[in-house]
Amino acid sequence: MSAGHDDESRGQLKLWAGEPAIADVLHRLIDLVDRQPMAQRERPPQLRLKVDKTPVFFDTSKTPDREFAWSLLEAIAGQGWIELRLPKRRPANMAPFDAEPRIVLTPAGEFVIRKALGRPVNGKSERDLWREALGRLRLPEERLSGFLRQPVKVAGRSAVNVSERLALLMDLDRSLYLREASATVFWGISKLLDTRREAVTHLLDDPEAFPEKPVLINVHVPGPAWEGLLFIENETTYHSAVRGRLPDVDPDRLAVVWISGFMGAAKRLRSAEGVSMHASLASDPRGLERLARAWMDPACQLQTWFFGDLDFAAMDILRALREIFVGTRAWEPGYRVLLDRARRGEGHAADEDVHKGGQQAGVSETGCPFADTQLLPFLRRSGCFVDQEAYVA
Repeated sequence: MSAGHDDESRGQLKLWAGEPAIADVLHRLIDLVDRQPMAQRERPPQLRLKVDKTPVFFDTSKTPDREFAWSLLEAIAGQGWIELRLPKRRPANMAPFDAEPRIVLTPAGEFVIRKALGRPVNGKSERDLWREALGRLRLPEERLSGFLRQPVKVAGRSAVNVSERLALLMDLDRSLYLREASATVFWGISKLLDTRREAVTHLLDDPEAFPEKPVLINVHVPGPAWEGLLFIENETTYHSAVRGRLPDVDPDRLAVVWISGFMGAAKRLRSAEGVSMHASLASDPRGLERLARAWMDPACQLQTWFFGDLDFAAMDILRALREIFVGTRAWEPGYRVLLDRARRGEGHAADEDVHKGGQQAGVSETGCPFADTQLLPFLRRSGCFVDQEAYVA
């Protein structure tokens, strides 16, 4: 096997390491060597590819295509920098990355991987360099604590360069949304601070600085006397509801809602500052006014249902919705149709849909009796999923 030490291969490794899943695996291997150098080891450092050891690989928000990430690991192994050791026995239909393979760092790979990651052997670590760079801002450590825990890395930029741009946040209009502020100071990169707002507010000593963008709420209120809300997971099914194509939705009783990306913003979902509500052109004005008033009043108890895919991710959404809209239930008319399809063999396994490959049966219960006694047990037993778009057909 080639050692792969030519400049072109090393440059390629740097590109591969730009993928979050690959960077996480390689950093963890180098962390092992930093704790005990190769020369002091009887066996080379290794780790298992599994949720608790390499979480980024199994996080669908960071690694939407695990097959592609696995192919990059295979390419790195092909250069002789790591070894991928699969168990001797595994089911024929099991993807190799689901078999908890061992990833072994080779002696030849240590130097090349360190260079690609910017982690020299005898020099200072990236974390040490970042701490020094933050120290140049001359601020109390308490205000820097968030960024000490969450370093900001930009490929090709030094820690000092990034920390200097971080300091520019102090001079910006603090009413800007977080992504606007990020794009303004970090070379047009808007998402760099997405998981760091708390660190930003500590840095500026201002809890109101750079608010996150409101959650986009789309509503269709067909009549003035609606009695409850039906939350719909997928945009396509919401549009079908607006067109009156959901056969079990009574327009006199139900308004329908589609929320884009609310999972990380649950606490803001019923505040005027945290949401931006948009209604279909066919909505009834009186019904819409009633909905807006009730939505913005957290004390107002609404009858609410949720209809999404028949999968574990949808059950997570249901559980989260119940924390905001107490008593939310799985919408039985829709879910019974999906269950019937699945039981007739009209469903799919997780590995047949690249978007569901990383789903874990993590949610133990939702609090909804129908979901907890019918849907979750079926999903755990069968591993069979059905997307909600199948309901309309």
